[in-house]
Amino acid sequence: MKLSKKILLSFDYEPYLGAKSGTAARCLLQPTNALRTILNKYNAQSVFFVDILYLLNLKKYSESNNDITAIIDQLKTLYAEGRYIFPHIHPHWIDAVYLEDKKEFSLNDLSHYSLNKLKKDKINSLFAESIKFLQEIGISYTKWGYRAGGWCIQPFSLIKDIFIAKDVYFDFSVLPGYKNIHVDQAFDYSMVTWNAPYWFSDAVETQDVKGAFIEFPIYTIKISQIAETKDRFVRKYLWKIGDRGWGDGISAKTSAHTIIFDKEMMAIEILNISKLRGYKEYVQNEEYMHWLSHPKMFTRHGLKMFDRFLKYAENNFDLIFDFHEMIPPPKK
Repeated sequence: MKLSKKILLSFDYEPYLGAKSGTAARCLLQPTNALRTILNKYNAQSVFFVDILYLLNLKKYSESNNDITAIIDQLKTLYAEGRYIFPHIHPHWIDAVYLEDKKEFSLNDLSHYSLNKLKKDKINSLFAESIKFLQEIGISYTKWGYRAGGWCIQPFSLIKDIFIAKDVYFDFSVLPGYKNIHVDQAFDYSMVTWNAPYWFSDAVETQDVKGAFIEFPIYTIKISQIAETKDRFVRKYLWKIGDRGWGDGISAKTSAHTIIFDKEMMAIEILNISKLRGYKEYVQNEEYMHWLSHPKMFTRHGLKMFDRFLKYAENNFDLIFDFHEMIPPPKK
């Protein structure tokens, strides 16, 4: 009898968030279709966090109608395949500038990058608009999930009653062992050292077995020194042969995290042949793993390694992909 392993696969469905957003085709549509082939191959359940404010901006510009139609069609396909589709809010889209000549957006203004830079009524309206958008295209749940843009969900007390009012009970924002002291992207999860879903109430970083909400922390994996050395050579080789990130935009200048523990996120875009063994060893030894990946950053090599990992895991373990089956029992 095979041991059971819980593999939570989550994806931030978004363009780039800096000076140049990139195109819908390169950042979303093409890499997500390549991903779907692998997910369907292993019947792997997954969660997509959709940057709704990007889509609302697309709707404002007639030139972008083809993009918004294609994206909605893809989201409907993902939903029909059984994927979870939840909102992902990057507030600084309210300050985005449309680049007419490039048919893209510039998001250089980062003053509203974090939700806590907004007034509560504005935050409430962003949640309402995001859920309404998904419902209007036929995507709805009795209980919603959420991932904060830039992992900035602190202080949770600011939005707790909004979560309750909008039926949001699952959060996927905590990155254990990381913090960022950037003025526009501040968060601190350095005190979170456990790697398993947990209940919480007033603070996402504090466990509370009597809480109403559930946090699904993102897994961070330690890479050996040998693997790190090999990784540098592999990345240089992939760059040389042109296997680079799928997307064609520019990142926001906020994401230089302070790493408390010598680890990195488990993600398709940074997985390569040098790290595959470490991922396999992890699934051998642990029960739960949560990947956070971004289609815009996929490489073809990374997807190939992801395929190889899932094949290995499927051959050796009984895999659980649905996050509902990972919810810890509440305290009676």
